[in-house]
Amino acid sequence: MSAPNPPTPAWGLYERLLPAEIEAIHAAHPVAYLPWGALEYHGKHAAVGLDGLKAHGLCSALARTAGGLVLPPVYVAANTIKTAPDLAHKRHSLDFTENTLRVLAREHFAQLADERFRVVFTLCGHVGQPHYDIIKDEAAQFNATSTATRIIATSETDLIDKSIVIVNHAALGEVSFLMHTAPDCVDLTRLPVDRVPSLEQDAVWGPDPRESSAEKGAAYTAAFVAGAAKLINTTLASL
Repeated sequence: MSAPNPPTPAWGLYERLLPAEIEAIHAAHPVAYLPWGALEYHGKHAAVGLDGLKAHGLCSALARTAGGLVLPPVYVAANTIKTAPDLAHKRHSLDFTENTLRVLAREHFAQLADERFRVVFTLCGHVGQPHYDIIKDEAAQFNATSTATRIIATSETDLIDKSIVIVNHAALGEVSFLMHTAPDCVDLTRLPVDRVPSLEQDAVWGPDPRESSAEKGAAYTAAFVAGAAKLINTTLASL
């Protein structure tokens, strides 16, 4: 008597799966998660891939609840801190043209629709402007002509109440997310101890990152998953 086949998992990391595994998950949960990050300076205390690492970790947590397939992060961003005219943080950031960003967003959406995903949940870990609005605009343009696939383009802070976490750069929110998902990519001892970190000196914009913790990151992640899973389910029901 042969052993029964193991149950199909509800989610997986797209690049690590065999075609049959992808197809089995897709049949039950036709949702793709597209983490969109940046390679950008986030101070001396955090990895330059923070935005993509954060987005990928959040998408993975979300997929465990909502089901679907998580793609590798896209590390192509425009409007990074490198281009800020009044800041001296010019190293350790890659900054691509807005046209390149549009082309990549458009082609990712088209390719994933061609793979017959019903929902493409695009999570923008980098929300510099107009980078973030460009991705949302390309999603809106795609949705205006497609009935089979819906693109959701959002960021974690758009789905979490502002009393929990707010938009920030290398500050309490982002660093806590990273400590929860990739603790080896954070070193709080590199932050100043005798003053509050600042944007000009430390590339920190937002609440003091010295108060960051993996426990806070876990709480922020739970709040994100609750809001995002509801959005995905509502979107699937509308198709």
